[in-house]
Amino acid sequence: MSRAVCPGLERTASGYVCTYAQRPINPFQWYCFGDYFECPIYVQYMKTRGGAQAKAETKPSQTVQPLQQQAQQQTQQVVTAAPVAATAARVEIAGDAEDELIRSSESIISKFESNAKSLNDKWKDYENSVQSTRQSWEVEKAKLRRYMVILERIRNKYNEDLKEVELRRSMGLINDDTYNKLKDSIQKKLDRIGDKLKELNTRYQDVESTINQHYKRLLMTTVTPEISKLKLSLAKLEEMYRDGKISKEVYEKLKAEIEGGVIS
Repeated sequence: MSRAVCPGLERTASGYVCTYAQRPINPFQWYCFGDYFECPIYVQYMKTRGGAQAKAETKPSQTVQPLQQQAQQQTQQVVTAAPVAATAARVEIAGDAEDELIRSSESIISKFESNAKSLNDKWKDYENSVQSTRQSWEVEKAKLRRYMVILERIRNKYNEDLKEVELRRSMGLINDDTYNKLKDSIQKKLDRIGDKLKELNTRYQDVESTINQHYKRLLMTTVTPEISKLKLSLAKLEEMYRDGKISKEVYEKLKAEIEGGVIS
C-alpha cells in the first residue's frame, strides 16, 4: 500500500515544490509523506479555503474504499481524469520517496560497515602491538635492571671514595688543596650518576605502568576462564567495599593484588 502524499506536493525538473507555499521544499524533511495533514502549511492553506472544501480534505484513510454504484442502471459511473492523474502523481512521488529513503539508508549502513571493519582491524593491531610490546619489554627490562644495579654500585663506590678522601685529610695524608680537588671531582661524578639514576628510575616506572595498563585493558576484554574468575573476584571485592565490610586501604591493597596476579 502506498503512503499518503500531500496533494500540494509537486515534482519538477529541479526538485520538489509545495504548491501551497509556492516554494521549493525537501519532502524527506517535512510532513509531505504520511502526516501531511499535520503540516502547518497544509493546515493554514485549508483554513484559508474554508467551508465545504476544508471539510473535504480530511485525514487520509489507510484503506481504499470501493466506489458505490448508482442504484439505477441508467446512471453511469463517472471518474474524472484530474483526480486520477493527481493520484498517479502522488503514487509516483511516494515511490520516489521510498527509493530515496532506501538509498540513504544503504549509504549510512555502508559507511559504518566500513568504519566497523576498520575498528576491528585497528583493535586486532592493538592487541598484537600490546602483546608484542609487553613480551619485548619483559626481556629488555631484565637487562635494564642489571644495568641500573651496576650504576647503583658505582654510585655507592663514589660515596665510599668521598669518605676515604675525608679520612685521608683528617689523618694528614693529603693537604687541603689536594682534598678540595679530589672532593670536587668525585662529587661531580656522584651528582651526575645520582641524577641519571633518578631519571632512569622515573622513566622505567612510567613505561612499566603504561604497558601494564594496556595489558590489563587487553585482559579485561578477553574472555577466558582466568579473566572471568578475576572479574568475579573484583566484583565481590567492590561489593564488600560498598557495604562497608572492608576499609579503603584493604580494598585498594586487595584490588592491586588481584590485578597484579594476572599481569605478573
